[in-house]
Amino acid sequence: MSDLLIKHITISDPGSSLHGKSGHLEIHEGQILHFHSESPNAHFDNEIDGSGCIATPSFIDLRCHSPEPGYEHTDTFQSLSDTAIRGGFSHIALLPDSFPVRQSASDIEFVNNRTSKLPVHFMPLGAITKDLNSHEMTEMYDMQQVGAIAFSNAENTIDNIGVMSRAMLYARNFKGFLYSICQDKSLSGSAYVSEGSVAVSLGLKGIPVISESILVQRDIELAEYHQTRLHISKISTAKSVELIRQAKAQGIQITCDVAVMNLVLTDEAIMDFDSQLKLSPPLRQASDVKALWEGLADGTIDAICTDHYPREIEKKNVEFEYASYGSISMQIALNLAVEGRNRFFKEMDDDSLFQLLNSRPAEVLSIQNHHIETGTEAKLCIVDPSGQTKLSSKNNQSLSANSYYMNKPLPYSIQATIIGKNSLYNNQQHS
Repeated sequence: MSDLLIKHITISDPGSSLHGKSGHLEIHEGQILHFHSESPNAHFDNEIDGSGCIATPSFIDLRCHSPEPGYEHTDTFQSLSDTAIRGGFSHIALLPDSFPVRQSASDIEFVNNRTSKLPVHFMPLGAITKDLNSHEMTEMYDMQQVGAIAFSNAENTIDNIGVMSRAMLYARNFKGFLYSICQDKSLSGSAYVSEGSVAVSLGLKGIPVISESILVQRDIELAEYHQTRLHISKISTAKSVELIRQAKAQGIQITCDVAVMNLVLTDEAIMDFDSQLKLSPPLRQASDVKALWEGLADGTIDAICTDHYPREIEKKNVEFEYASYGSISMQIALNLAVEGRNRFFKEMDDDSLFQLLNSRPAEVLSIQNHHIETGTEAKLCIVDPSGQTKLSSKNNQSLSANSYYMNKPLPYSIQATIIGKNSLYNNQQHS
């Protein structure tokens, strides 16, 4: 792509001087060169008609599962990159649950080397403890030195408070950044749906709210004690929202995110035992979903993550009880967020919703200059609010298909994604 003109486009980026303006955006060699109120007379190799569309900074995913190495049959770095671009994402934070686990400097370098030529920016997270389930900490400092942006145990809760405390203390010494996942399995036991009237009607044991909130409270107190940053990932209950709201009011260095699937459906959706809806955390009650949206609106919850989790067909096409957790969601994350907003929190406007997927996750990860401004690298996507998206076997870029929303229409569509010299528009890759 040598040069590109996006015509008749409206900019949505409250952090930019161009926010709210409509006109013509000129991109040359991957850089935003000019924004014109009138159509320029120059010739452009490529043009996009953005009439009725919105340009917003590309999206940043705080949480994506890591199939490569070890599970390349479910997704590869290449397929994740293709999926991300279709969904409007330019940055992916990659969890360490590959095989082998990403827990050394060489593992981080492997990701950086394998993804260096892909258009999407892969940001590897290192494991906090060895093999994600031991009490022995990894060499987090060494991993940070070669590019690990943060540290996580993926889906594995660190249930030993002493280990979590020592991990925070260790990370504080080199300004490391930990992700926490909060589910006390000694309280949830073998349950796999949310506790409540739906679980009772189905005759199932439910996962109680306290199994999440008790660890949220624990980790808030540890972060306060050690005076260190902590990111609590995938909260799902009204109780967790309130605990984090109180912690932020006290000045504790807490950020958090919510998985997009927990914003669009309630536990009532599992009445048909569709195994695609076996998720962790589980779908919660409507009051929890409403509280999550309120938390996003008032800044208690910092961002929406995809928690994109590709799974083999044989692990999903089984009875609900035996199915694996997880859903692919990156390619339709914006659409799911819009669907959830429209159902539960119509008062949120598009500008605010987009920020939950771009500028606010950028703040969590300290990504600088992620705005649409002249003189900067182009990192944006073009959204058509009048469009519609349907994930299908024909357009799905993931190597997996574990999604409840396959072949279901969703609002809005991504018309183009531009990341530097790389772009996707009219369903064609350009570079």
